[in-house]
Amino acid sequence: MDPKEAYSLKVISEVKLESQGLIHGETWIKDNAYFTTIFLNNRPILEGKVSLPRFLGEDLYYVRNDGSATLLVQSPYGEPRKLAELGKILKFEKHEKGLLILGEDLLDKQAPSAPFITEKRKYRFDGRGLLRTRTSLYLVKGNDVVKVLGGDFDVTDFSTNGKRVVVSTTQPNDDLGLNALYELDLETGETRRITKEDGMIVAVAMNSDGDVAYLGHDKGKSPWAVREVIFPERGERYLCGNTCGSTVLTDVFDGAKERLVFLKNQVITLGQMGGEVNLYRISDRKVDKLTEGKQVVRLFDYDGNSLVYSFMTPEKPSLLFRGEVYDPDPNVKGLMPVRVSSKIEGWGIITGDKPTILFIHGGPHMAYGYGYFIEFQFFASNGFNVIYANPTGSQGYGEEFAKGCVGDWGGRDMAELLEFVEDARRQFNLTKRMGVTGGSYGGFMTNWIITHSEIFSAAVSERGISNLVSMCGTSDIGFWFNAVESGVDDPWNPENMEKLMRMSPIYYVGKVSTSTMFIHGEEDYRCPIEQAEQFHVALRSRGVESKLVRYQGDGHEHARRGRPDNMMHRLTIKLQWFKDHLT
Repeated sequence: MDPKEAYSLKVISEVKLESQGLIHGETWIKDNAYFTTIFLNNRPILEGKVSLPRFLGEDLYYVRNDGSATLLVQSPYGEPRKLAELGKILKFEKHEKGLLILGEDLLDKQAPSAPFITEKRKYRFDGRGLLRTRTSLYLVKGNDVVKVLGGDFDVTDFSTNGKRVVVSTTQPNDDLGLNALYELDLETGETRRITKEDGMIVAVAMNSDGDVAYLGHDKGKSPWAVREVIFPERGERYLCGNTCGSTVLTDVFDGAKERLVFLKNQVITLGQMGGEVNLYRISDRKVDKLTEGKQVVRLFDYDGNSLVYSFMTPEKPSLLFRGEVYDPDPNVKGLMPVRVSSKIEGWGIITGDKPTILFIHGGPHMAYGYGYFIEFQFFASNGFNVIYANPTGSQGYGEEFAKGCVGDWGGRDMAELLEFVEDARRQFNLTKRMGVTGGSYGGFMTNWIITHSEIFSAAVSERGISNLVSMCGTSDIGFWFNAVESGVDDPWNPENMEKLMRMSPIYYVGKVSTSTMFIHGEEDYRCPIEQAEQFHVALRSRGVESKLVRYQGDGHEHARRGRPDNMMHRLTIKLQWFKDHLT
């Protein structure tokens, strides 16, 4: 398998049930860009850089993304008509006063080169760059597009039943990205707070009666907190599996986002148990599991009668269940992983007594599971064994397990991973060389392991972390995230700076002998590229083999939905690195 073949997939990227039937989208890569075909009852009706298709009455609404985001409406007999043009359009819903849109202002073409002045700590964000515009709520009424809620904060989601409007925003603490839920008066622009505690709200839904539910937590700056479905005005909350929603990672480019469907007295959402993600229903004050299996459900919709959803397995990148299973990639079938007998949940794609690569996930409060990984299958098809696991800190095993790595990055988590490697060696009789790789927190762990162990013959650290102190001042979230994850309040007092340095791989760089390649996006604001620069220069200065690969135009998501040519180059150069050092 070559990189082009690895990314030659069509993936389900839209699922929507309408009175006209089932809308689904299939996204693929062409000419170094992502394109989507929209189908209505299996008949193609749109193609290009399009998203968010839905019918409102007989008219088809959709967004065309080509430099800017344009909301278009097409009647059954007419040509498409432009309703609004913004910098981004994330969601839209019909209201009795017009059409509500969640999006960002369209910037002047000169804005990116103009001076930028800020007094805030969060002044840029990964995937968005400098925050010259914020996510706001707009109302389209006739030919006018009016901002009804906006400011120096983000409106992160909204829902309406056509009359009542609720919004989640970062007004409680925009720097920390903490959310609260508010009722919005469209006439006056005034808001009334609904939720009592600050937290993280990742999706909001409302039924036709105006009842409200959200997916998230109300535990402040607690990245490890499990997510629940919360009915704030009823004082009820429900857990689906070990956490609601999904934290199971994949590098398939379907663009899936968290959501709820709230119809009458029932809410449909995702829930995670270890590496499995399935659909759950909350109704009559109880939680029922709607799907079963070693799979990861990605997108779904429910209209009160029919349930449709897309899902993946380790063997299949994208499947659509619509009463029967539809496979847009019938000729693609990955190798099935085997459970590794170890203290932590983990798997191996084993192709024989060949070199083996340990993959470490990011987060740290994310997880590997029963999803499809393009990269895993690529390496397995090119002569490597792939092993991966969920150490302490991973989500999907309860909140205490997720919190277990806080203040101890590189402690119990590293010990579990190294034990997992030895268990895999014994179980599969592996005798060849070993490599290690990971991204984000997985990049931190890669850097940490090579400063504390010599069992790996080569490493590839991606979008990683080497210096927790400098990252506090350069990352979009580092000033608070690094602090709470390290168990400190003020990362700039001398005692805490010392703790952060002793938790940083760069502090132990003198112990490294492992040949290491660093891969980073130039526009990564989550784990800025200076993190890779520091470690690379330190290794080269000490005579250790090191290579730094910088990808122009890519941010923290460079390996999941970055520039396609960069993603393919990344697989090529990463494969060559491990071939050179492990075979």
